[in-house]
Amino acid sequence: MRQVWWTLGWLFTDIGCQEQARTLSLVSEITRFYRQPSPTSDLGHHADLWHHADLSPGLPADPEALGAIVRGLLIHNFTAKVQGLTFPVGRMAHMQTVGAEAILDNVFSLDPAPLGVERPAGRRMVGFCYHFALLHCALLRATGTPARIRCGFAGYFEPRRWIDHWVTEYWDGDGWLLTDPQTGRRNLTRDDFQDGLSAWDQCRDGASAPDAYGNGELWGWDELRGSLINDVAALNKVEVSGWYWCDRLKVEPLDQPHDELDTSLDILSRLAATAESVQMIKECFDRYPEFQPPADAVAR
Repeated sequence: MRQVWWTLGWLFTDIGCQEQARTLSLVSEITRFYRQPSPTSDLGHHADLWHHADLSPGLPADPEALGAIVRGLLIHNFTAKVQGLTFPVGRMAHMQTVGAEAILDNVFSLDPAPLGVERPAGRRMVGFCYHFALLHCALLRATGTPARIRCGFAGYFEPRRWIDHWVTEYWDGDGWLLTDPQTGRRNLTRDDFQDGLSAWDQCRDGASAPDAYGNGELWGWDELRGSLINDVAALNKVEVSGWYWCDRLKVEPLDQPHDELDTSLDILSRLAATAESVQMIKECFDRYPEFQPPADAVAR
């Protein structure tokens, strides 16, 4: 009997070691995936900034310090309005910019100062939360930190409302941390931010009211659907804001449940939430081509 228990103990220990090794392998694979740039987070011809002291003297690798640099380069369109700043049409068109390389093109066209120099508000690129998150993510990846952007809803802008928002999620060696490079909030919790997958599940399960999710005049199911497909795309490193291009989401009425569409989105959300490997993440995304943004999509 003692021999049997010893054998079983060895077997369970061996199984536990195998499972631990598998987990570590998956973590290594996923963090390696999110450390590499995507087409939208690639710095392009700006990638050599890290090798030019005149353009990036002493740029930090610390995620929060990089977030502060981003806030010195960009200004949110609402912040500009509150501050009474007005910009010509060409400057406002920067809000449709997609891609970190194009963002930095805009930044340097307005002010050629080194990247770490905070610009006056009037010489920052006008954008919105997506641009803050994407540029932050791109800088994190460029400095070796696994990162991804998440589309979802923030609970800290208006009481009892969830406002659509983009934030950054980065790997600190032990797990994923959420941070908001637009506002400077860090270590966000589920009480602060719900990603697109979580918000969708909360509302589909009846735990939250759909009409509490949105922005401006747009609230409810359309916002939840759009944020979900944006979030799944971003998990696949296809980082584009907006869903005006998605004909599948154009159901009437937009703010009401739609059985056929919402059932497909339930499957998409479940597959994305349970994906354990890069391959599973990609398979989830590839399952519904109609939810993938076209190559010429702009940010909205």
